[in-house]
Amino acid sequence: MVLNPLERFIGLERSAFDQNEVFAIVKDTGILEPVSAELIESESGLILSIEVEELWAIFPLPFVMASSGEVNFGLFFLDTNAFGMRDIVAIGGAYGTYGWSAMAMYNHTPRHHGLPGWNGFFMYGRQEREAVDRDDNIYRRYAANQLRFSLGLNYLFFDLVTGAISLSYSDISLRNIDDVLNAPEQGAAHIGINPAISMRHSSWDGYFLSQRSVSFEYSYYHAITGSSFHELEFRGNYEQSLVPGFRFTARSGAVWKSTSDTLFEEGPRNAQVDILPRNYTARHYAGLSTGLEKYLFGFRFGTLSAIGLWQGVFSYTSDLEFNHGPSGGFLVYFSRVAIPAIGISLAYNMNSGLYQFNFVVGMSF
Repeated sequence: MVLNPLERFIGLERSAFDQNEVFAIVKDTGILEPVSAELIESESGLILSIEVEELWAIFPLPFVMASSGEVNFGLFFLDTNAFGMRDIVAIGGAYGTYGWSAMAMYNHTPRHHGLPGWNGFFMYGRQEREAVDRDDNIYRRYAANQLRFSLGLNYLFFDLVTGAISLSYSDISLRNIDDVLNAPEQGAAHIGINPAISMRHSSWDGYFLSQRSVSFEYSYYHAITGSSFHELEFRGNYEQSLVPGFRFTARSGAVWKSTSDTLFEEGPRNAQVDILPRNYTARHYAGLSTGLEKYLFGFRFGTLSAIGLWQGVFSYTSDLEFNHGPSGGFLVYFSRVAIPAIGISLAYNMNSGLYQFNFVVGMSF
């Protein structure tokens, strides 16, 4: 699982050896923590010797996410190194302010370089949905059951670029509730095809594992009921250490849909911003969040950092709208257990004058 990326060091001179680059590759596996890396002289040449510790990969993971006006919590069983091959298994459920959902996923990492990986996903949920404007005023409310499952393939090119394609089925059926408001006219069912391409590179400065990544995805959803539509999605992330423990960070996201069906409007997380209410929805987004992050201190299982960002986002449903403002908070990164970070933040929208509080124990795969 880590040997293939390390092949780039074969044939390099000693002067080209960079321990931080080796550490970045090992950390990027998500299941190993590097202890040391050195070049050893042998009769056949130089040998790269790496000592690692395996992270805790199998555990129940409580899930908590709270934001202004909404709380969700649940429990997931997670294995980030299934069968010892870096396969990922997750199964669990969540309950919150607007309903409940259950999810299962499996992601297979190919055992040999040159083979494709595959993944499967299933989700079912019963939720009440609210849509609000940037001033947090509710203008739509309805209830729906949602079913979605997908199967996909992915292939790694040149150790940096990944191509992927998946087939999916989704069904959204509306339910009656007493306080319905401007609900969609009907539910919808689609078969989708989703080709995508992404590129990712990581570096390590002794404190932060920084990533530079970009992804593009095109989706076509063929209607069984409802109407067919196209979707384009972009996501980018750029992190660069200025000095060890202090880095510049920028992330962006954009979504475009050819449909005007309100069932498929997106939340602001797709634009990678948190200055808008969580239930804010729009058809199209283009957002940018940029700022600085500083390492504060380390502890046995990870590190604590502080982050300050300036965010701006264009959104469109019936009118083009621009929002901007600052966001800041604290992040916990775990180094000895293979789970994502914990974050707490406060954001201020200078257009609406509203604050947004967010707390999350994240789960990203």
